[in-house]
Amino acid sequence: MKDMNEITTKIVKIAAEQAGVSPDQVARETHFVNDLNFDSLDAVEFAMSLEDEFGVTVPDEEMENIKTIDDAIELVKKQSDEPVAKK
Repeated sequence: MKDMNEITTKIVKIAAEQAGVSPDQVARETHFVNDLNFDSLDAVEFAMSLEDEFGVTVPDEEMENIKTIDDAIELVKKQSDEPVAKK
C-alpha cells in the first residue's frame, strides 16, 4: 500500500492542477464544488485521474459521495486496503 502522505500529496496535486490553483491552496478539507468550483465534468475528469494514478475504480454512485479531498483520500485508501483477487 502506498504511504498516506504520498496519497494525500498526489490527490492534492491532481485537484490543484485541475482547478488551476496552487497545491498550497488545497487542504484535506477542501470542497471540490464550494472551494475549487468543480462542475460535473471536472468531477468525472478527477475520478478518471484517480483511477489512472492509483489503479482504483470510482463508480458514478461513489463519485457523488466524494465532496472533499479527504473523501477522495479515504476512497483510495479503502480500495488500496482491499485484497486483490487472484487470477
